[in-house]
Amino acid sequence: MLQQGDLIVLFLLVGAIVAIAARPLRFRSKSAIQWAESGDGFSGEVPDLLAAHGYEVVAGKQRVPVSVRIGEKIYDSRLYIDYIARRQQEIYLVIIARSRKPLRLSGAAVRDRFLAHYLAFQPEGILYVEPDKGSVKPITFEMEGLRLPRRHSYAAYLLSAGVGLLIALLFR
Repeated sequence: MLQQGDLIVLFLLVGAIVAIAARPLRFRSKSAIQWAESGDGFSGEVPDLLAAHGYEVVAGKQRVPVSVRIGEKIYDSRLYIDYIARRQQEIYLVIIARSRKPLRLSGAAVRDRFLAHYLAFQPEGILYVEPDKGSVKPITFEMEGLRLPRRHSYAAYLLSAGVGLLIALLFR
C-alpha cells in the first residue's frame, strides 16, 4: 500500500526521468549545425546531382570551430562541410571534390580526410561528390569494438515511466 507522500516521490522521480531524457534534445537544438527547412530551395550543380541520386539537401555550407588543447596551449581549427543531405531519415555529410586536393582512394587517405567528420557528427555516412564526373560516392566507416551512440529513442523511457505510474496508481 502507498504511504502518505509516496505519490509525491513518484511524481518527482517521473519528473527527473523526463528532465534527463529531454536534456540531449536541449543540446541538440544548440548544435553547430543549423538545419534548413526543405523549402529553402537549394539549387545548383551539386544539389541537383544529389537530388538525382535520391538525396535531399537540408543545409548549406557549415564551418564548425574546433579547439585543440595540447598541454597548456590551445589551437583553433575548424571542420568544413559543403552540404548536409538527407535520404529518408538518414543524415549524410556532403564533401565536394577539390581539384587542388584530390582524394586518393585508399583506406588510410580516406580515414585521414573524413574520420574526424564522421566521429564529430556521427552521420549515416559521408557523400564525396565529384561534380565534373557526375559521381556521388558514399563513404561509411565500420569500426570493430567501438560502439558509437546512435539516435536515442526516448519512447522506451517514457513507456516505462508511464507503466510505473499506472502501477503506482493501481496499488494506491
